[in-house]
Amino acid sequence: MRVYLIRHPEPVDIGGLCYGRTDVRVDEAAVTRTATAIAARLSPDVFASARVYCSPLSRCLDLARQLASPHEPIPDDDLVEINFGAWEGLAWDSVPRDAIDAWARDVWGYQPGGGESAAMVATRWHRWLNRVHRSNAETAIAVTHAGVIRVALSRAAQSNGAVTMTTPIPFGAVYHLDLG
Repeated sequence: MRVYLIRHPEPVDIGGLCYGRTDVRVDEAAVTRTATAIAARLSPDVFASARVYCSPLSRCLDLARQLASPHEPIPDDDLVEINFGAWEGLAWDSVPRDAIDAWARDVWGYQPGGGESAAMVATRWHRWLNRVHRSNAETAIAVTHAGVIRVALSRAAQSNGAVTMTTPIPFGAVYHLDLG
């Protein structure tokens, strides 16, 4: 099974905010530019054969709709960004330094803001992947978030440990996984 992981376009007015699951706005023109760039990178065969899944947050859903057209994408809660709990909507600068340090020491187990750990996101990722695999899809596109993509890449055998939970994942980036 081939999986293409795509990060949503950059939201507007989020400078310095921990926005995680907050449904922040993305400029419509940015969505169209991102969809056009992705369509140029992937072959038409990918779009013809792939099922398009996405986080239900609008910054992913809007892009997924353009990529899946004329079909509708399949929103899936397992593709939503990490839950930052009490940190959601806070400026990163206002999150206590000791809490950031605790998270850095235990990225997989720490629950930032009392929300979700990376291990919990990994559980969601594997649940989604198993569902897609059981559907007999040969190719899937997942329009999702940096946290989910980091988890997926770090769990993929191809990454050889090169991807960590701090690896930058650019807006509009496309990652390809071949999963037996």
